Order: sequence, then C-alpha cells, then structure tokens
Amino acid sequence: MLLRLCALTAACLLTACAAPAPLLVAEAGAYKVAKYEEDIRVRAAAALRDEPDLLTYSVGAISRGQTEEAVATYLKGYETPDYSDNMKSLALYQIGLIYMNRFNDDRDDAKAREYFQLHRKEYPRSLLSGRIQKHLEILNERDQSAVKVSATELLNDVNRQTLLERPNVAYDDELNPMSERAIAENRTEEAEAVYLIVYENEASGAEIRAKALYQVGLIYMSPYNKSSDRMKALSYFRKIHEEFPDVSIREKVDLRITELLNAQ
Repeated sequence: MLLRLCALTAACLLTACAAPAPLLVAEAGAYKVAKYEEDIRVRAAAALRDEPDLLTYSVGAISRGQTEEAVATYLKGYETPDYSDNMKSLALYQIGLIYMNRFNDDRDDAKAREYFQLHRKEYPRSLLSGRIQKHLEILNERDQSAVKVSATELLNDVNRQTLLERPNVAYDDELNPMSERAIAENRTEEAEAVYLIVYENEASGAEIRAKALYQVGLIYMSPYNKSSDRMKALSYFRKIHEEFPDVSIREKVDLRITELLNAQ
C-alpha cells in the first residue's frame, strides 16, 4: 500500500495535480502510524508470551523502547523507605525480567543477572526466590550458547497474526491486561499474589490499593476463570467497601456486590 501511495504521489507531481498531494501524504502518514502501533502490539505480545510474569507496565516499556524509564521508575519504588519489602522485591524482579527479555532491543543479560542476584541477597525468603533461581539458570544457559539472536531478528520470525489475535472471549471490560492474562493462562494465584503485594503496601495510596483488590475480585468472579469463586470475589469487594469508603471506584464496587448477591 505504501509503494502504491508513493507511486500515486509521484504521478501527481509529474502531472502538476497538486491538490490531492496533501491528502495522499496524510494517508501515507496514517499508514506509517498504524504500522508503528501494530509493531508495538506485536512486540508486546511476543515479550509477554516469552515471559508471562511481566507486569503490564513492564511490557509497555519493552514494546515502546522505554527500558531505562521503566527501570528508573522501579528503582524509585525500590529506594522508597515507605515501600514494603514485597513491593521492593517485585520491583527488582521486574527490572531483571525487562533486561533479560529476548524481544527487548535494550536487552542486557548482565544487568538482568545483577538485579536478580541483588534480589537474592536482599530478599532470600521472598515468594519470588524460586522464580529468580529459574531465571538465573536461563541466563547461565544463554551464556553457554554461541548463537546470539537480536530482538529484531526474533520479531522477523514470529507469526504476527497469531500474536495480534486476542482470545475470542468476552472478558469483563474492567479487567486490565494482566488480569485477563491470569484468567486465560490459569494463573489466578500468581496474579492474586502480585495484587496483594500492592494492597499491603500502604505507601501505594488508597486508590491504587483499592484498585488492586478490585482486580482480584473481578478475576474471581469471571465465568471464564477455571478457578472462579463467587464468595472470594464477594469478600474482596466487601473489603474495599469497608476499608476504602472514599475511593473513586466505590460505586462500581457496590454494583459488583449487588450483582454477586443477586446471583445467589
């Protein structure tokens, strides 16, 4: 399509038909923007398929070439005295995952190993310790391989259409991508653990803590979740109702409670 637009633009210039040219240029520009956004979606899907533990923010950083910005944000949380050890642990883990992801143009296995080892040193009893060890083993295996493939080369070999296709499931509109992944990949407990880390970190603020619980409630009430549990969902929504009466999602929470009670 782009070649066709270029050809048409050249023809107009040769025949002095100046009027349509701006439209064609705009159309070509729109195509480039659409292609750019599609490339971002493909990279995001590939990065996530490669590493399901990536948080949505981390996926966005990889797909948009914002590794350093994301690392700086996570380090800010890690260095904040008011943040819980669980939150700091999660921040270091995400930094390691970002740096080691094969679809990240700024991939740096040495830095990934550095942050994973820092995590092991500072949080040896973390719930993430087992995962940290597995990722360090992957990095060690990579060191032994003589073949080094860039992110661009890997992306050239992926099935773009498959990555762009969303599962044909009518998920709740208020589920975020991380929660949808948890349902689709039967990772309810892992997602719940991450959201509870956010909830338990009082420095996150009432809005963020309440929204973390809200996502857990939505996950458990989803009919597409193999681990769905109406009573668990209800307990999380009631927890928000009791602990966070002034948050912006309060009315939504009350509606969810009513919906679940009426479904009895």
